[in-house]
Amino acid sequence: MEMEPSNEVYQEILNTINEIIPVDWENVLLYAEILDDSREVYFFFNTNKQQEYIYSHDIPDIFEVSENIYDDLLINLQDSFKKLRDEFKINEQKTWTNLTLKIKNRNRFTIDFNYDDVLNSHYNTYQRMAIWEYENLGYLPEDEEDKEAVLNYIKNKDDN
Repeated sequence: MEMEPSNEVYQEILNTINEIIPVDWENVLLYAEILDDSREVYFFFNTNKQQEYIYSHDIPDIFEVSENIYDDLLINLQDSFKKLRDEFKINEQKTWTNLTLKIKNRNRFTIDFNYDDVLNSHYNTYQRMAIWEYENLGYLPEDEEDKEAVLNYIKNKDDN
C-alpha cells in the first residue's frame, strides 16, 4: 500500500523557508536535488514590494544575516527534503532525484518531482541550475558556456 508523505514534513519545509527569508515574502520557487551522497537546495523569492526574484544564497549579503545562521537553516532545509525523499523510499514509492517546489501567496504550493538520473546527465550542476532558472524564471545565464547549454537544451528539448 502506497502512502503519501506526511504533512508534517511539508510543514517542516515551509516553516524552515519562513525562517530563512527575513522579510515578508510573496512567492517562492525552490529547487532541491537530493541524492544518496549529495544535496543541493536553493530558491528564489519575491515580495509585495519587490517583484524581481531574490536568490536565496544572497540573503546574508542583502539582508545582513549571519552566514552561519543562514547555513544552519539551509542545512535544516536540506535535511527536511532528505526526510521527504526517505519517506518515499519507506513507502515504496518511486524515488525522485530532484524537485521544484512553487509556493504562491505564502499558502498554496505545488511540487513537481523529477526522476532523471542527474549523475549521468550530460549537463553539469551549474548547467542544470541554469536550465532550471530558465524554465522557471525565464533567466538566461550570463556565462557563455552555461548559456550555450541552455540554448542547446531548448533546441533539443522536444527530442528528449
